[in-house]
Amino acid sequence: MGNTRKKNGEGSVFQISENKWVAKISLGTGTDGKPVVKQFSGKTEAIVKKKLRDFKKSDNYSAGHMPAKETVQQYFAGWLREYQYNKLKPASYDRLETTVRCHIIPAIGAKKMDKVTRDDVQGLVNALYYQNALSYSTVKKVYVALNACYKHALVDGTVLKNPCTGVILPSQGERTKQITAFSAEETLLLQNELMRKDEYGNDAYYYAPVFLLMLHTGMRMGETLALTWDDVDFTNHTVSVTKNSIMVKTRDQSGQCSGGYEAAIQNSTKTASGNRVIPLNRKAEEALAELRKRKTSQYVVENSRGNAVLPSNLERSFHAVLQNCGLGKHGVHVLRHTFASMLFGKGVDGKVISQLLGHASVKITYDIYVHIMPKEIAHVTDVLV
Repeated sequence: MGNTRKKNGEGSVFQISENKWVAKISLGTGTDGKPVVKQFSGKTEAIVKKKLRDFKKSDNYSAGHMPAKETVQQYFAGWLREYQYNKLKPASYDRLETTVRCHIIPAIGAKKMDKVTRDDVQGLVNALYYQNALSYSTVKKVYVALNACYKHALVDGTVLKNPCTGVILPSQGERTKQITAFSAEETLLLQNELMRKDEYGNDAYYYAPVFLLMLHTGMRMGETLALTWDDVDFTNHTVSVTKNSIMVKTRDQSGQCSGGYEAAIQNSTKTASGNRVIPLNRKAEEALAELRKRKTSQYVVENSRGNAVLPSNLERSFHAVLQNCGLGKHGVHVLRHTFASMLFGKGVDGKVISQLLGHASVKITYDIYVHIMPKEIAHVTDVLV
C-alpha cells in the first residue's frame, strides 16, 4: 500500500486499499490531552491531497487547530536542549540561553505558544530598547531567538503563525554608545600605578604587565588571554593574533549548568579580519619580558598556578587598579580605546589603525572613534575655509 508521510502539521497521506486513500492532519492537542486529527478519504491519492490542501486554506483549519498546551517557557526549554545545545558553540549557546532566561521568559514565558501575538513581540522589543535602554545588539538577539524558535514551532505544527513576522526593530543608529578613552594625563597616571612595586620590590598588581601589553598593542582581552609563546616574535618585534579566549559555563553532557565557568580557547579571532600581526613598541616588549619570567606553560598570560586566566578575573584585577588611582570604573576594553586614541593623537593614518585593531573596514574604525578626533575634524575645517 502507498504511504506518504509529511512533517507534523503538514498532514499524512495513506493508501489503505486498492480504491481508497486517506489523508490525515493533526490539529494539536485537545483539552483532554488527546491528539485532535482531521481525516479525509477518496478513491485516489490526488483526490485526498486536494481535499487536504483545500482544508488547510479554509477558515476551518485555523478554527479547528487546538491551542498548544506548552507555554513559551516550556517550549523554549525543549528547543534549547534538543535543537540548539549540540548545534552551537559553547559561548554562543551561553548567550542564547541568557537571552531567553533574562529577556524572553520574564516577559512572555507564561503565555501559551500560540497565544503570543505580533503586538506582544513588538511591545517586548520596544520595552527593552526604549524603556530598559538595552543596546541594539541585545534587543536584536532577543528578536532573533524568538524568530528562530517560532520558525521551529511552525514546522512541528505547534503554531500556525510566527508572531515575529512584521515586527520592526529600532534603528541601529538611534542610540550610539559612546566609547571612553583615557586622556594623556590619565594614561600616565595609570601606567605609573601599574609599574608601582610593593614593599618587597614585586609588582603591586600580578596582572600589571598584561594591562601594559594591552595598552600598547590594542589587543582585545580575549585575544590577549589566548596568546601563546609561539605567537611572540622577539626577533622581529611582533606578536601574531590568531586566537580568542572566551568564558563559558561549565555544563554536563545534557547541557545543564554544573556550576562555575571555564576558559575556552577558540582557534579564531572575533572576526575574520581579527587575524593580524602587531608590531611591538618598547613598553609592550618590556611587558612581555616580565611575563616570560613567570613562564610555566604555553600561555603568555597565566595565573599563579600556570593555567589560562578567566576574563572575569582579569576584569576584577583591573577594577582594583583603577580604584586605587582614582580613574573611576571602566572595563578592560578602555585600554584598547586608549591605544587607538593615542595613535590618532599622533596622526597615524586611520587605515593603519584599523588594521592594527583588526577591524573589518576603516569605516568601522572611524564610526567608533570619530568623537575622539576633534583635532582631525578641526584641521579638515581649516582646509575647507
